[in-house]
Amino acid sequence: MSPRPKRRRILSEPPSVSGFVPESGDFSSASEDSVILYFEEYEAIRLSDYERLTQLEASKRMHISRPTFTRIYESARKKVATAFIENKRISIEGGHVEFEADWYRCESCGSVFKRTSGNKAKHCPVCGDKQIVPLQQAVNDFPERGRGGRRGGRFHGGRGVSGFCICPKCDYKIEHAAGVPCGSLLCPHCNIRMIREDSEHYQFILNKRKK
Repeated sequence: MSPRPKRRRILSEPPSVSGFVPESGDFSSASEDSVILYFEEYEAIRLSDYERLTQLEASKRMHISRPTFTRIYESARKKVATAFIENKRISIEGGHVEFEADWYRCESCGSVFKRTSGNKAKHCPVCGDKQIVPLQQAVNDFPERGRGGRRGGRFHGGRGVSGFCICPKCDYKIEHAAGVPCGSLLCPHCNIRMIREDSEHYQFILNKRKK
């Protein structure tokens, strides 16, 4: 008898960052030394520890059973603890998830955006490049790509606690709130994730505009 197929865990949106590195001290930058935190494990921590939902409430949000949520949550906390104690990088990718909306990442400028119409996105709304990847596909392809695959987190964002979060397309901006990643905010006009105004990512996009 073949095992019952896994039910996909439902996520409202992808994580706003691709991972974390220790602020100081010695750690290996090699991908094989990273702790891989799956998307559903990140979501379990977000719902339980950040939104303060009960495990039953969180399991309903992810469309899974409470025992399944408990296993995912315990695995996630063990991985985070390992990264903290052993001074390892955390990479957030892969897993068995499905997003409630269609999200895309531009392989050229690194922008992340949500589809706003009924048609499939064909180009990046920020830089116009056609090298866009559906995040659902990127998650599904993770086992085949392995740990050496290309990730969207090649730009570093915040510069301290002050400054502004800005839309990389229309330049709409709001004052940055300490503790709230700019990448967790969507531009109300463009449905594109905000970035820090003084970040390497935004400077890269400004340079692409000049070309």
